[in-house]
Amino acid sequence: MSDDKIPYQEMQERLARAETILDSLRRGEVDIVVGSAEPLVVRLKSVVEEKERLVKEWQTTFDSTNSAIWVLDHEQRILRSNKTAERIFRQPSGEFIGKHCWEVVHGTREAIPECPVMRVKQSLRRESVELLLGERWFEVSADPILDDNRQYAGAVHIVSDITERKLTEEALRKSERKLRIYNEISNIFFLASQEDMYSEILKKIREVTESRVGIFGYIDENENWVCPSLTREVWDQCQIPDKDFIFPKEKWVGIWGRAMLEKKTLWSNEPFKVPEGHLSITCAMAVPVLYVGQLIGNIVLANKETPYHEEDVALVETIANHIAPILSSRLQRDREQREKEKTQEQLMQAQKMEAIGVLAGGVAHDFNNMLTIILGYGENLVHQLHPGDPLREEAKAIVEAGKRSAALTRQLLAFSRKQTLQPEVLDLDAVIRNLDKMLSRLIGEDIDLELSLSDEINRVMADPGQIEQVIMNLAVNARDAMPKGGKLLIETANVEFDETYSQNHVSVNPGKYVMLAVTDTGCGMDKETLSRVFDPFFSTKEKGEGSGLGLSTVYGIVKQSGGNILAYSEPGRGTTFKIYLPQTEAIQEPKTGAVEKEATTGGGEHILVVEDEQSLRKLMETMLSRLGYKVSVAVNGGEALLLVEEKGLKPDLILTDVVMPNMSGRELVDRLQRNQPDLKVLYMSGYTDNAIVHHGVLEPGTPFIQKPFTLRDIAEKVQAVLRGGGRKLPMRDDLPWK
Repeated sequence: MSDDKIPYQEMQERLARAETILDSLRRGEVDIVVGSAEPLVVRLKSVVEEKERLVKEWQTTFDSTNSAIWVLDHEQRILRSNKTAERIFRQPSGEFIGKHCWEVVHGTREAIPECPVMRVKQSLRRESVELLLGERWFEVSADPILDDNRQYAGAVHIVSDITERKLTEEALRKSERKLRIYNEISNIFFLASQEDMYSEILKKIREVTESRVGIFGYIDENENWVCPSLTREVWDQCQIPDKDFIFPKEKWVGIWGRAMLEKKTLWSNEPFKVPEGHLSITCAMAVPVLYVGQLIGNIVLANKETPYHEEDVALVETIANHIAPILSSRLQRDREQREKEKTQEQLMQAQKMEAIGVLAGGVAHDFNNMLTIILGYGENLVHQLHPGDPLREEAKAIVEAGKRSAALTRQLLAFSRKQTLQPEVLDLDAVIRNLDKMLSRLIGEDIDLELSLSDEINRVMADPGQIEQVIMNLAVNARDAMPKGGKLLIETANVEFDETYSQNHVSVNPGKYVMLAVTDTGCGMDKETLSRVFDPFFSTKEKGEGSGLGLSTVYGIVKQSGGNILAYSEPGRGTTFKIYLPQTEAIQEPKTGAVEKEATTGGGEHILVVEDEQSLRKLMETMLSRLGYKVSVAVNGGEALLLVEEKGLKPDLILTDVVMPNMSGRELVDRLQRNQPDLKVLYMSGYTDNAIVHHGVLEPGTPFIQKPFTLRDIAEKVQAVLRGGGRKLPMRDDLPWK
């Protein structure tokens, strides 16, 4: 067998393989058979199917991504495009093919300067840029496609919608900015002084809104808009006279006024009409500061370089909402501090007035003793000198000067609340009506007198003569404040003070009062003058035109009557004095007819004079002896007891000073009346805060004469006591000087 021949068995095997391959070809399981001896079977279908599967998967991924993807050639023309590009650019993919990318994205014929595709040709690395297209933000990036020689062959162009991210970043940026602004403003509130606080906050608000001018102020207790912070440009051009400029509610006008009245933000980018010389306003906004629905402040901004937008308004509104609780707390603290200072000031004023009153009362007492001597001996001289004697007129002048001095001491006693009052149940309206004609003559024709009296006024307990003096003094004071005429208003009303009012006004007790108000339209007073208005001898009048005791007398009478007086005034706005007297439930007693005048000379009755001051003792002995009485004198209570109890002196009347060393006049009389219950007594004193006078009010039926007195005064009083009978003074153990 030749070597070229194939063995039969091998032929059988080859034939079998061939049959198998042919059978596979017939069944379509094999696409190509290559070679005969060792045929290579190629299955193309599976390869194609796999390729198609991979292509399909890639296309699905390519189309499903959220970014628009283009494959560009080396000239930046679009070769392929995904479905997202159709959605973003609202065109079918077929219309993109062959166009330059910038034609579709920007609608331009050439690439924009910041085009990343143009940059990627140079850098051969990824380039990107963020662009605002319409109302949405996109990130445009380009990745280079390189050939086998690493030369630029095209690019993958990706456009991603990043609007949500940008909005989130912007919101975060705004939030951080607001937080920073809030922190800075809060620090200003807590760290800045009262003087700098408003201007610093306004500066910060102007800075963040880029406003050239502005105003920031708060609402005070009287509903005034108080503006401690105005930009310098406003001060200069509007000629604001003071840093704290006040806008009363009745002057809330314009955009800022309406914003406060309506409690809502108002803004405009139209130029405003302003008065001549006023700062020109090109655009403005006014944002009221509200806390729990209440207006507590206002922020006004103007003259931004560009128009105001809703974003500016929203920012200032958020600032206003942020500062509202802090400002409210600050204002409340400031109000409490002012109330505290006011209360302290009232307390200091009350203490000052009390101290001055004690001093005035002491001076008046000592002065009364001396005046009693001056008047007594002066009258003696007048009576002893012949009517034609030239010295008689000089003696009369001494007596008249003494009487005028006595009037001054009475005013001092009124101020010090140590005068003798004889209170009655009074109808203030009736008292005022009785004075109507006299007041009209007193104030003159160029001043209109208006009465506004309550129809159902309650009664008060007061000395009618002293209340008339109060009204007259206030009317005179008002007249002097209106040299060119004006209006004088006198009002009455029933009022009631609660605990809150009492806490804010020193020495005012809760309860029911009758108010007497006297208001003028005169020149008014500044704060310093007002603080001293009740001081004795303080006067704003020219030298020699007043004693300075008029209003201090009013103060003393009101206080001694258990009431209170308050003064309200501002320069150029007139003055109001409000007097509050406690209401009384007592019934007004009917007036009795005039008592027939007693005789002024004695009939030899024996009078025991008890006075610790020698000169007064000598004077009383002389005066009473001249009036026809038998007179004995004692230096003090002990000597008087010795005369009566040891030496058997039986006087018809005891004339004793009240305040004496060791034993008071009250104690002396009480001791003597134990054995002589019907012993008549007449007390005398330069003081009135003593056993006879309880809290300045004369106890009914107690015989008393106030120093200084004239010969006629003592003559009439002694006769009245001798004929009317004496009265035993009740024991009082609560008196401090006992």
